[in-house]
Amino acid sequence: MLTIQKIQIYGFGKHENITISLHEGVTIFYGMNEAGKTTIQQFILQMLFGFPTRQQTQRKYEPKVSTKFGGQLTIWHPTYGQCTIERVKGKATGDVTVYLEDGTTGHEELLAKLLYGYSRASFESVFSFSLHELQGIEKMSEEELTQLLLASGTTGIQQLSVIEKKLDKDASELFKKSGKVPFINQKLEHLKKLERTIKQEQGNIQTFEDKLLQLQQLEQRLEELYSQQKAQQQNWQQLTILKQAMPIMKQQNALKHTLKNYEHVQFPPEGIRRYEQLKDRLLHETLQLEQLMEQYQTLQNKLQLTVDEQDIHDMARLMNKEATWNQLVVKEQNLMDDQYLLEQEIEAQFRLLGVQEKAAQDILLEETVSLQQEEHFQRQLSLLQETEEELKFHLRSLEQIHAELDTVAQQKQQLQQEALSTEEEHILAQWPHCKRKLEQLRNVRSKRSKQQQPSVFIFIVLAICILAFIYGVFEKNMAVIVFGAIMTLFIILYLKFGRQTHEAPSKQQSQLIRELEQEENIAQAILLKKQRLEDRVSHINEQQQEKERQYVQLEYKIQQTELVSEEATQSLQQFLSRYRLEGNVPRTLLPELFMRIRGVQELAAKQKNAFNLLQTIQAEKHGLYEQIQRVLKAEYSEQEIFMHLRTAFLTIQQEQQTSQQLKEQLPVLKTNIQGVQSHIESYESEIAQLFSVADVQKEQAYYEAHHQFEQQQKLKTELQAINSQLASLNVSDKESLINEEQLSEKLLSLEEEQGAMQLEVDQCLEQRATLQIQKEHLLNDEKYGQLLQQFEQEKSALQQLIGQWATKKALATAIHETLFRLREEKLPHVLTEVNGIFNLLTSGRYEKLIINDEGYFVAQDVSGLRYQMAELSQATKEQAYISLRMALAKTLTASAPFPFIMDDPFVHFDRNRTDKMVQLMKEVGYERQILYFTCHDAMLEYWQKDQIVDVGALANERGVAST
Repeated sequence: MLTIQKIQIYGFGKHENITISLHEGVTIFYGMNEAGKTTIQQFILQMLFGFPTRQQTQRKYEPKVSTKFGGQLTIWHPTYGQCTIERVKGKATGDVTVYLEDGTTGHEELLAKLLYGYSRASFESVFSFSLHELQGIEKMSEEELTQLLLASGTTGIQQLSVIEKKLDKDASELFKKSGKVPFINQKLEHLKKLERTIKQEQGNIQTFEDKLLQLQQLEQRLEELYSQQKAQQQNWQQLTILKQAMPIMKQQNALKHTLKNYEHVQFPPEGIRRYEQLKDRLLHETLQLEQLMEQYQTLQNKLQLTVDEQDIHDMARLMNKEATWNQLVVKEQNLMDDQYLLEQEIEAQFRLLGVQEKAAQDILLEETVSLQQEEHFQRQLSLLQETEEELKFHLRSLEQIHAELDTVAQQKQQLQQEALSTEEEHILAQWPHCKRKLEQLRNVRSKRSKQQQPSVFIFIVLAICILAFIYGVFEKNMAVIVFGAIMTLFIILYLKFGRQTHEAPSKQQSQLIRELEQEENIAQAILLKKQRLEDRVSHINEQQQEKERQYVQLEYKIQQTELVSEEATQSLQQFLSRYRLEGNVPRTLLPELFMRIRGVQELAAKQKNAFNLLQTIQAEKHGLYEQIQRVLKAEYSEQEIFMHLRTAFLTIQQEQQTSQQLKEQLPVLKTNIQGVQSHIESYESEIAQLFSVADVQKEQAYYEAHHQFEQQQKLKTELQAINSQLASLNVSDKESLINEEQLSEKLLSLEEEQGAMQLEVDQCLEQRATLQIQKEHLLNDEKYGQLLQQFEQEKSALQQLIGQWATKKALATAIHETLFRLREEKLPHVLTEVNGIFNLLTSGRYEKLIINDEGYFVAQDVSGLRYQMAELSQATKEQAYISLRMALAKTLTASAPFPFIMDDPFVHFDRNRTDKMVQLMKEVGYERQILYFTCHDAMLEYWQKDQIVDVGALANERGVAST
């Protein structure tokens, strides 16, 4: 069956990012009003059949707040396995993608195959129904109820009924027997009016009364002639009938004479049917007896075959070792994987060590890598590394000394450029004479400055006078102000004019001193520069000598270090050659060389241990495999050995159970044999009674008696038919006495009279035609022709309308016959299934649903009373509707294994019938998945917790299983 396994909603109505896992059987979606039950129901339908378009009335359920619209349905299909149907917003019905289990993807065409070509309308007409479809069922008429039940019981009948009604309506718009509005009725009425107008025009143009009178006389004469011809025809027919009856009367006499020979024949009523029925039953019982005897003998033979208990014991013991077998298989695979990984890792280590040849690898694996060897190797390596480091250090030092010597040479060159110029040498040569002259002038100036220095007393008096002046200003004492001002002015004048008189003679000496001091500063700067240059030259010479000495020492040390490094390298290469390490081993690898060699040896040891363990496990596994093969007495692959062991073990167990069942079947077969033998005796007795009534002893005589009896009945039937024919021909006894010669003479005479009469009729007709042509010439004016043309056009239009009406009537009749054929062919199969379901749902009150002679559904109760559907209660009508849906789905199990989707259709059921409905749902759930949506918590007590989906909780969760 087709099962929905998972519902995943991206965004649909009020639901967003929700996943619901479903199981087979019955799933209950429970929630209060507006919880979103109908939204989930519509999500399932729209995922399968597409989003509604603008022309359709269904709601599209686009989310209000989310931009995501659509989701996925994961289903299990009987043909394609697990499939995922994804539909998202896109074109009118959405963009759908189908993902199959094998990786295949498809779109609408593949989805149509998954849905067996069903549309949404055809799916909902059988597998999806709700309370809304049943709400108005109590107000329907008997015809509407029958139509609804027929649509429920046969797929496609509803669409055909709609088409049939539309065609009948279209045909009624064209023509009605007593209508005036339809087009054909209007055309007929118009043609009648035109015909009357034409006749009026014809009357207006008839001016020749004599021709009309002649025509009337001819018509009267023709009527007389036709009357005479009719009488002659009646006489001719009577004579012909009498001529035909002659052989029948002869046959009647012959049958009466033959019937006298079969008067003594006797045969039981329906003797052949009864005999053949008894014979068939006797043959059936005889064959059944033979079969029972063969079964009895076969059971006895099978009971003699005993099952070897030792085989069962060995198989059971080996079955218990399946876990051990699986462990051995897993261990073997793991060890093989470990072997492969170890080999890869060992090869990687050998590639890293540079050992590629197999012989060298074996020697390396066998070589000793003790701590003493590693210590010796580390000493050699350390010596080499120290020597190299020392050599690098000496080389760096040598380069540094080179750089320093270059710097010293540059400094010496720079000092030569900074040496004293000739002018500066001349200044230094003249400086001692100038120095003595400067010292003399300084001594003279010192003595004069002591003599010309004013006393301190004069400055003290000047300060007192200034303070007195300031005090007088603050105190506004004019005497003190005047005294202070005069004394201050006097002292200032003294100081000014008195010093000028003493300083005038020494100006020339001061100028000479300043010039000599400038020369002194220049000479001192040159002396300082000269001293510094001499110090720097001395220092640079010392540095150059030291660096040259260090350079010689470093060259000697480098030579000694290179010798030591070469000896250490040769010693290390000789040590590595013992381990077959060819080529230049990277220095970065040398410190961990022994660790890597030791690691390779450890990996090799692990590989060897794993190989030994693998051989042990393979040996144990092979031993168990041989034991199983000995028990099975056949050879199978290791992958299938336990599958065949389980099969053989189950077969032996079944044989044991079969043996026990056979022992239980023997008494039953013996009882059945006795019953069949009693039936055979009863049938043989009844056959003997039939032979006794026919007064025969054997079967051949019995069939001959039946043949004679049939001949007797046939003769009676033929005689009765002949009597009926003669009665229908109305042949009197008097007429039957005429012989054939007299009858022939009367017929010949009558034919001659008919010929003469026909000649006169032809003459009258010729005269009438001539008169009519003359009359038409008189009446052939323009108006009359136009009327005739219009009349023909209206007749043509009428014929087209009649053709359309006939076409629609023919289609409606064909659809009606198709509906009748659907009801007669398909509905009986559905009614066969529906009776048991309807009887269950009504708790045995009603026995079955049938269709009466008038084409209406009636319900028959257990007492045989029949009730019209309108007489039933609301709940019983709904139960009939549901029964037909369930029965139709059962007949479609192979062609359409869809799940049922039901939205609370049981609200009008009482407690007892609800229990019956739940029982029916559980039974149907074994064959077909059921999704039931309800807001009534009373329904939850019928189902287990894992069958219930709480729709109200989906708003708080973003992934929920069916709990």
